[in-house]
Amino acid sequence: MAAGVVVTFLPLLVTQSAGNVAALALLVQAISMTLMRAWAGHQGARRGNVKMLIAAVVMTSAGIFVLVVSSGTMSVLVAMALFGGGFGVAQNASLALMFERVSNAHYDAVSALWNAAYDTGLGLGAAGFGLIAATTGYRVALGLTAVVVLAALVPALRERARDQIRRDSVAVDS
Repeated sequence: MAAGVVVTFLPLLVTQSAGNVAALALLVQAISMTLMRAWAGHQGARRGNVKMLIAAVVMTSAGIFVLVVSSGTMSVLVAMALFGGGFGVAQNASLALMFERVSNAHYDAVSALWNAAYDTGLGLGAAGFGLIAATTGYRVALGLTAVVVLAALVPALRERARDQIRRDSVAVDS
């Protein structure tokens, strides 16, 4: 959802910045997303994908929040590095968590479901943001977007608690 907002509306949000900051910021976002997605692939197996997802949600929301409070060139670039990095980790961790919960025979369904959710989120995020921003303005709509992203912490933290219970149960059984 937030990616749809950023890709669609960032050029409209940074009109006061010098030069073509929006294009550079979107490049920073894409590079950060790609690098962090690769990094998360290695780290998820070591640290656990739930922990990675929690960090990703916080990082993604922080990137959006930076856009709420500042539109200077460096702030926008930092915001997009944070957002892109968090979004990349979230992509990897969410897909890995879905794969962990099914047998190999269901990987095709997981892949289809993840991609459908991703594409739906992009479209609905941009459309919903546009409707809200038309009424509240961009900064308020961005603030709401950051809060909505943070709301993903609720199921992620619940999942972390379940993981801890599973680990404790395995340790006791051993």
